[in-house]
Amino acid sequence: MHEWFYHEPGQGRLGPFAAEEMRRRYRERRLQRDTLVWRDGLREWQPLERVFDELDLFGVEQDARLPPPLPATMPASLGLGAAPAMGASRGVGAAPAATRPAARSGLSGCAIAAIVLAIGGVVMTGILAAIALPAYQEYTVRAKMLGALAPAFALQPAIAEHALREGRCPVNGDDGFGTPDSYATPHVTGIRIGTLAETDRCALAVQLRGIDPKVDGQTVVFEAVADGDQWRWACSGSLPARFLPTDCRDVPTE
Repeated sequence: MHEWFYHEPGQGRLGPFAAEEMRRRYRERRLQRDTLVWRDGLREWQPLERVFDELDLFGVEQDARLPPPLPATMPASLGLGAAPAMGASRGVGAAPAATRPAARSGLSGCAIAAIVLAIGGVVMTGILAAIALPAYQEYTVRAKMLGALAPAFALQPAIAEHALREGRCPVNGDDGFGTPDSYATPHVTGIRIGTLAETDRCALAVQLRGIDPKVDGQTVVFEAVADGDQWRWACSGSLPARFLPTDCRDVPTE
């Protein structure tokens, strides 16, 4: 039996858990369809939706009475305490004005050092936030994309089987394959199935929506590449390569 891990924003990696515990957490809405999961043997983290069959989750219904997990939040600002007020003590006695020492003004060296350190801390916090926030946003986009591409991953074995049986690549409307619009989801406009003109290989193209402005409206193209008696799927498209799944963007097409 495999032991499973999953990633929860704000807490990081959680696990290991048995499959029964993963089903319980999904039922309690602690896991969602786009939650990233992993087990020994998987090449990379996968959205939960892609391993539904392995975890026997198709028959599990989430308890609608329970709320979903709260989104992860990041600290909005860093509060700084005020430095102690500095005051000047008054002299005792009635010394003549000409000989009375002048009152010291301004801040002491300690106060100046504290202010410099505080400003440096704010600057460093801003730099770290500027680095961490874009990285977290890209991680979120990639996680949503993996979930959005799940229908395309599910179609790949059927396309290979049809091509081997019929001697040609399937197209939308063939037996067992729907129209492009029939594959629409909140994150997918449609999936076109056919033959890639440039290489004469079987392919499918997925148009994205509702994920992030960086990828909305862009297309991911999966191209079947023969590898002995098996097929591997290379991916490309109109979106930046860093958003493509790692297990297909490195597949050679030559």
